[in-house]
Amino acid sequence: MKRLFAVALGVLTAIGGFLDIGDIVTNAVVGSRFGWSLAWVVVVGVVGICVFAHMSGKVAAVSGRATFEVIRERLGPRMALTNLAASFLINLLTLTAEVGGIALALQLASSVHYLLWVPVAALAVWLVIWRVGFQVMENVTGLVGLLLVGFAVAFFLLGPDWAELGRQVMQQLPGHESSATYWFYAVALFGAALTPYEVFFFSSGAVEEGWTVRDLASPG
Repeated sequence: MKRLFAVALGVLTAIGGFLDIGDIVTNAVVGSRFGWSLAWVVVVGVVGICVFAHMSGKVAAVSGRATFEVIRERLGPRMALTNLAASFLINLLTLTAEVGGIALALQLASSVHYLLWVPVAALAVWLVIWRVGFQVMENVTGLVGLLLVGFAVAFFLLGPDWAELGRQVMQQLPGHESSATYWFYAVALFGAALTPYEVFFFSSGAVEEGWTVRDLASPG
Protein backbone atom coordinates (compact mmCIF):
# COMPACT_ATOMS: atom_id res chain seq x y z
CA MET A 1 0.00 0.00 0.00
CA LYS A 2 2.84 2.36 0.85
CA ARG A 3 4.47 1.76 -2.52
CA LEU A 4 1.16 2.24 -4.34
CA PHE A 5 0.61 5.54 -2.49
CA ALA A 6 4.11 6.71 -3.44
CA VAL A 7 3.49 5.92 -7.12
CA ALA A 8 0.11 7.70 -7.04
CA LEU A 9 1.68 10.76 -5.41
CA GLY A 10 4.41 10.74 -8.04
CA VAL A 11 1.85 10.69 -10.87
CA LEU A 12 -0.15 13.53 -9.30
CA THR A 13 3.02 15.56 -8.76
CA ALA A 14 4.05 15.02 -12.36
CA ILE A 15 0.68 16.31 -13.59
CA GLY A 16 0.75 19.36 -11.34
CA GLY A 17 4.45 20.13 -11.36
CA PHE A 18 5.45 19.64 -14.99
CA LEU A 19 2.48 20.89 -16.96
CA ASP A 20 3.88 24.40 -17.22
CA ILE A 21 3.20 27.62 -19.10
CA GLY A 22 5.28 26.39 -22.05
CA ASP A 23 3.05 23.34 -22.46
CA ILE A 24 -0.14 25.35 -22.06
CA VAL A 25 0.77 28.07 -24.57
CA THR A 26 2.37 25.75 -27.15
CA ASN A 27 -0.51 23.28 -27.05
CA ALA A 28 -3.03 26.10 -27.38
CA VAL A 29 -1.22 27.66 -30.35
CA VAL A 30 -0.71 24.35 -32.14
CA GLY A 31 -4.29 23.24 -31.45
CA SER A 32 -5.76 26.48 -32.78
CA ARG A 33 -3.74 26.15 -35.98
CA PHE A 34 -3.63 22.40 -36.63
CA GLY A 35 -6.62 21.08 -34.73
CA TRP A 36 -6.13 17.46 -33.65
CA SER A 37 -3.59 16.55 -36.32
CA LEU A 38 -0.57 16.94 -34.01
CA ALA A 39 -2.14 15.27 -30.97
CA TRP A 40 0.20 12.29 -31.46
CA VAL A 41 3.21 14.51 -30.67
CA VAL A 42 1.83 15.18 -27.19
CA VAL A 43 1.75 11.43 -26.48
CA VAL A 44 5.31 10.95 -27.76
CA GLY A 45 6.54 13.95 -25.76
CA VAL A 46 4.92 12.81 -22.50
CA VAL A 47 6.32 9.28 -22.85
CA GLY A 48 9.72 10.75 -23.75
CA ILE A 49 9.98 13.01 -20.70
CA CYS A 50 8.80 10.19 -18.42
CA VAL A 51 11.63 7.98 -19.66
CA PHE A 52 14.11 10.89 -19.64
CA ALA A 53 13.38 11.94 -16.06
CA HIS A 54 13.20 8.35 -14.83
CA MET A 55 16.62 7.53 -16.25
CA SER A 56 18.10 10.74 -14.79
CA GLY A 57 16.95 9.71 -11.34
CA LYS A 58 18.31 6.19 -11.87
CA VAL A 59 21.73 7.47 -12.97
CA ALA A 60 21.95 9.69 -9.88
CA ALA A 61 20.80 6.89 -7.56
CA VAL A 62 23.29 4.36 -8.94
CA SER A 63 26.29 6.68 -9.33
CA GLY A 64 25.62 9.18 -6.54
CA ARG A 65 26.32 12.00 -8.98
CA ALA A 66 24.27 14.36 -11.10
CA THR A 67 23.66 13.51 -14.76
CA PHE A 68 25.91 16.22 -16.20
CA GLU A 69 28.80 15.13 -13.99
CA VAL A 70 28.52 11.66 -15.51
CA ILE A 71 28.36 13.18 -19.02
CA ARG A 72 31.62 15.06 -18.34
CA GLU A 73 33.29 11.85 -17.20
CA ARG A 74 32.12 9.76 -20.15
CA LEU A 75 32.20 12.27 -23.03
CA GLY A 76 34.88 14.72 -21.94
CA PRO A 77 34.81 18.33 -20.70
CA ARG A 78 34.16 19.99 -24.09
CA MET A 79 31.10 17.95 -24.93
CA ALA A 80 29.87 18.24 -21.36
CA LEU A 81 30.30 22.04 -21.36
CA THR A 82 28.46 22.36 -24.68
CA ASN A 83 25.66 20.18 -23.38
CA LEU A 84 25.46 22.05 -20.09
CA ALA A 85 25.54 25.51 -21.74
CA ALA A 86 22.74 24.57 -24.15
CA SER A 87 20.69 23.17 -21.29
CA PHE A 88 21.19 26.28 -19.18
CA LEU A 89 20.13 28.51 -22.08
CA ILE A 90 16.93 26.53 -22.57
CA ASN A 91 16.32 26.53 -18.83
CA LEU A 92 16.76 30.31 -18.73
CA LEU A 93 14.18 30.74 -21.48
CA THR A 94 11.86 28.32 -19.66
CA LEU A 95 12.31 30.16 -16.35
CA THR A 96 11.55 33.48 -18.05
CA ALA A 97 8.36 32.01 -19.49
CA GLU A 98 7.38 30.54 -16.11
CA VAL A 99 7.82 33.86 -14.29
CA GLY A 100 5.79 35.56 -17.01
CA GLY A 101 3.11 32.89 -16.64
CA ILE A 102 2.88 33.48 -12.88
CA ALA A 103 2.60 37.22 -13.50
CA LEU A 104 -0.19 36.71 -16.04
CA ALA A 105 -2.08 34.44 -13.63
CA LEU A 106 -1.79 37.07 -10.89
CA GLN A 107 -3.02 39.72 -13.33
CA LEU A 108 -6.12 37.63 -14.05
CA ALA A 109 -6.72 37.24 -10.30
CA SER A 110 -6.10 40.88 -9.33
CA SER A 111 -6.54 43.03 -12.49
CA VAL A 112 -3.09 44.52 -11.74
CA HIS A 113 -0.88 44.75 -14.84
CA TYR A 114 1.33 41.67 -15.22
CA LEU A 115 4.55 43.70 -15.51
CA LEU A 116 4.06 44.86 -11.92
CA TRP A 117 3.81 41.24 -10.83
CA VAL A 118 7.00 40.09 -12.61
CA PRO A 119 9.47 41.16 -9.84
CA VAL A 120 7.16 39.69 -7.18
CA ALA A 121 6.95 36.40 -9.07
CA ALA A 122 10.71 36.34 -9.65
CA LEU A 123 11.40 36.94 -5.94
CA ALA A 124 8.96 34.18 -4.95
CA VAL A 125 10.62 31.73 -7.34
CA TRP A 126 14.07 32.63 -6.00
CA LEU A 127 12.95 32.10 -2.40
CA VAL A 128 11.49 28.69 -3.23
CA ILE A 129 14.64 27.59 -5.06
CA TRP A 130 16.95 28.88 -2.31
CA ARG A 131 15.07 27.83 0.82
CA VAL A 132 12.80 24.88 0.01
CA GLY A 133 14.03 21.28 -0.02
CA PHE A 134 13.59 18.96 -2.97
CA GLN A 135 10.87 16.76 -1.48
CA VAL A 136 8.75 19.67 -0.25
CA MET A 137 9.16 21.50 -3.56
CA GLU A 138 8.21 18.41 -5.54
CA ASN A 139 5.16 17.49 -3.49
CA VAL A 140 3.68 20.87 -2.51
CA THR A 141 4.10 22.68 -5.83
CA GLY A 142 3.02 19.57 -7.69
CA LEU A 143 -0.16 19.09 -5.67
CA VAL A 144 -1.04 22.80 -5.89
CA GLY A 145 -0.53 22.49 -9.63
CA LEU A 146 -3.28 19.89 -9.71
CA LEU A 147 -5.61 22.84 -10.19
CA LEU A 148 -4.66 22.32 -13.82
CA VAL A 149 -6.85 19.20 -13.76
CA GLY A 150 -9.58 21.76 -14.44
CA PHE A 151 -8.35 21.78 -18.04
CA ALA A 152 -9.03 18.05 -18.34
CA VAL A 153 -12.47 18.40 -16.73
CA ALA A 154 -13.36 21.25 -19.10
CA PHE A 155 -12.11 19.17 -22.03
CA PHE A 156 -14.51 16.31 -21.31
CA LEU A 157 -17.40 18.63 -20.45
CA LEU A 158 -17.04 20.21 -23.90
CA GLY A 159 -17.75 16.78 -25.41
CA PRO A 160 -14.89 16.27 -27.90
CA ASP A 161 -15.59 14.44 -31.14
CA TRP A 162 -13.38 11.35 -30.81
CA ALA A 163 -14.08 10.23 -34.36
CA GLU A 164 -12.89 13.60 -35.65
CA LEU A 165 -9.77 13.26 -33.49
CA GLY A 166 -8.92 9.96 -35.16
CA ARG A 167 -9.64 11.34 -38.62
CA GLN A 168 -7.41 14.39 -38.19
CA VAL A 169 -4.55 12.39 -36.67
CA MET A 170 -4.67 9.96 -39.60
CA GLN A 171 -4.90 12.85 -42.08
CA GLN A 172 -1.99 14.58 -40.29
CA LEU A 173 -1.23 17.50 -42.63
CA PRO A 174 -4.08 20.03 -42.98
CA GLY A 175 -4.63 21.15 -46.54
CA HIS A 176 -3.79 24.82 -45.85
CA GLU A 177 -0.38 24.08 -44.21
CA SER A 178 2.97 23.09 -45.73
CA SER A 179 5.00 20.08 -44.60
CA ALA A 180 7.78 22.36 -43.30
CA THR A 181 5.33 24.30 -41.10
CA TYR A 182 3.73 21.08 -39.88
CA TRP A 183 7.04 19.59 -38.75
CA PHE A 184 8.24 22.89 -37.27
CA TYR A 185 5.24 22.96 -34.96
CA ALA A 186 5.61 19.24 -34.27
CA VAL A 187 9.17 19.83 -33.03
CA ALA A 188 8.01 22.85 -30.98
CA LEU A 189 5.26 20.78 -29.36
CA PHE A 190 7.69 17.95 -28.64
CA GLY A 191 10.22 20.40 -27.17
CA ALA A 192 7.59 21.91 -24.88
CA ALA A 193 7.15 18.51 -23.24
CA LEU A 194 10.79 17.38 -23.26
CA THR A 195 12.64 20.12 -21.39
CA PRO A 196 16.11 19.88 -19.74
CA TYR A 197 15.06 21.41 -16.41
CA GLU A 198 13.33 18.16 -15.50
CA VAL A 199 16.66 16.35 -15.85
CA PHE A 200 18.26 18.91 -13.52
CA PHE A 201 15.34 18.56 -11.12
CA PHE A 202 15.40 14.79 -10.77
CA SER A 203 19.16 14.41 -11.07
CA SER A 204 20.16 17.04 -8.50
CA GLY A 205 17.18 16.19 -6.32
CA ALA A 206 18.22 12.54 -6.19
CA VAL A 207 21.71 13.57 -5.08
CA GLU A 208 20.32 16.01 -2.48
CA GLU A 209 18.02 13.35 -1.03
CA GLY A 210 20.72 10.70 -1.09
CA TRP A 211 18.88 8.23 -3.32
CA THR A 212 20.50 4.80 -3.64
CA VAL A 213 19.85 1.59 -5.56
CA ARG A 214 17.60 0.47 -2.69
CA ASP A 215 15.29 3.44 -3.35
CA LEU A 216 14.77 2.24 -6.93
CA ALA A 217 13.27 -0.99 -5.64
CA SER A 218 11.24 0.67 -2.87
CA PRO A 219 9.82 4.12 -3.79
CA GLY A 220 8.19 4.43 -0.38
